[in-house]
Amino acid sequence: MNLLWKTLADLKEPAILIRLFIPFAAGLVLVSLLGYGIFGLLLTSDWVLQSTVVQDAQTWQMHAESTIGAIPLIGGLILWFIGLAVTVIAGVLGIILGSYLVLLFAMIITGFMTDTLVKTVQQKHYPHTAYSGHGTTAGMIWKLVKYGLLMLLLLIVTIPLLFIPLVNVIWFWMLGFMFFRYSIVLDVGQVILPEPLFEKLKPMTNWEPTMAVGILFALSVFPMVSFFAPVLAVIALSHYYLDQLSLERPNPADIS
Repeated sequence: MNLLWKTLADLKEPAILIRLFIPFAAGLVLVSLLGYGIFGLLLTSDWVLQSTVVQDAQTWQMHAESTIGAIPLIGGLILWFIGLAVTVIAGVLGIILGSYLVLLFAMIITGFMTDTLVKTVQQKHYPHTAYSGHGTTAGMIWKLVKYGLLMLLLLIVTIPLLFIPLVNVIWFWMLGFMFFRYSIVLDVGQVILPEPLFEKLKPMTNWEPTMAVGILFALSVFPMVSFFAPVLAVIALSHYYLDQLSLERPNPADIS
């Protein structure tokens, strides 16, 4: 919780506050264009509605409803329960998917501001702690692509879990959190830490930063909060990594 308090306290800084709303403004425009433009036109087009897959699915649904509804006494009750369950699950997954879409845009935009956010935190709280980081942007992007493909493969392999109520929501949330944490840790860690220290601090079992990032990710289930979560996570990890770096590299003034 200490990292979260430090992060919230930094929001009074104009340099951070301005950058906090950049993903919100840009992401709001991009998500609106994508959601109401591309997706809206695609999902209401004849190409989708008249496709063989959609037609077969509708036919199967009608046959299933007729068969279940014909069951004496409880057929109607079963249909009602199935409809309620599908509605609730679809609603929850829809909220999560929507928040993931917003979060992904916000993460991409925040990635271009990581250097300046880290520099702002360092100048205000750790002026005597120099940092140089490690790695390259191309290397980081390649690692993110590989990890993203791994998460996608894991999702495909575990598709049966998505049909289990509650388990599907938890599992989908966990996959999203793993990618979110990996991305933020890699982004901020490569800016601040030398590679040996980064390798030491990056595991998920390093609970202090993991809990802070986890709380911020949990709040991002609300689409509006998703715009701000990556910036707040970068600030929180900047505090943690700069603090750990200061322990590795004591202030020269203190030594003398």
